[in-house]
Amino acid sequence: MITLDYSLTKDDFLFIQLYRASHDEQANKQRRREKYRIIGLSLLCGIVLFLDEEYRYYSYFMLGSGLLFFLVYPWWSAWFYKRMFKKHIEAQFKDQLPYFTKLVMEDEFIEVASPRGNTRFLISDIKSIIETKDHLVILFSEFMSIIIPKKEVPDLNLLQKQIEAYRDNYKIPVTQDFVWKWK
Repeated sequence: MITLDYSLTKDDFLFIQLYRASHDEQANKQRRREKYRIIGLSLLCGIVLFLDEEYRYYSYFMLGSGLLFFLVYPWWSAWFYKRMFKKHIEAQFKDQLPYFTKLVMEDEFIEVASPRGNTRFLISDIKSIIETKDHLVILFSEFMSIIIPKKEVPDLNLLQKQIEAYRDNYKIPVTQDFVWKWK
C-alpha cells in the first residue's frame, strides 16, 4: 500500500491536456486540415488577384502571406492550442488551485480523495499507464485519469514497484514516453 499526498498545479492539468491532444488522431487531423485550408485560401486569393492586372501587388502579398503562414503555422498552432487549454483549465479550476489530492494505491484498488470528493477505482479498470519525464498518468477512460507529478512523490522507487505490480498482475500496458514534448 502506498499513500501519496500531493497538489496539482495548473501546469499539471495543462500537461495532461496537451499530452492527450498530441496523441489524439482527430485533433492532429484537424490541425493539419486547418493548416492547408488557410494556405489554400491564401494561394487561391493570390492567384485570382494575379489574373487581374490592377491588383497584381495584392496577389504577391497573398502568395507571400500563404508561404509565411506555412512556415509559421507549427509554432503558431502549438501556441494557440496551449493558450486555449490554459484558459479552459483556469475556467474549470477557478479558485481551486493548487488542487490537493490524497492517493491510496492498494493491490486491488486506488482510492482518490480530492476537493471534489472521494472515488475508488478498481485496478482492473485501468486502461493504461503513461510515464513521462515529469508525470505518471493512470488512464481509466478517455475522460478519467489520475495525474501524479513525480516531483511530489517522496519515494519514486516504491511507486514504480507498485506500477510494475499492476502491470504484471493485471496485464496493464505501461507506456514510457520520456522524450514527449508539445509541438
